[in-house]
Amino acid sequence: MAELVLSADEVAANSLKYGGGSGTLKIWTDHLAIICEVQDGGSLDAPLAGRVKPKGEAGSGFGLWLAGQLCDLVQVRAFREHSVVRLHRLLQMENASAVGAAVQ
Repeated sequence: MAELVLSADEVAANSLKYGGGSGTLKIWTDHLAIICEVQDGGSLDAPLAGRVKPKGEAGSGFGLWLAGQLCDLVQVRAFREHSVVRLHRLLQMENASAVGAAVQ
């Protein structure tokens, strides 16, 4: 789960820097994954944000890309007045049924 923690930290830092200085972090599980959602008041204008590796000289832009490398699924939704990033990290199958039962 260290990969999910690092990814959530990177996305939350992006919210503070680019999303208006604040954001909301939600964490939950479903029967297959742990999901972290970061929502803020910023707007992404790059449709491939996090999908294309930034150039080394860019100096920034690696957080969302790194999350894409470390998580099983990264969903980015950009709206006019806010953005939402969801990070999914699959549970090991032997633990998935126990977590699903505990959440119900």
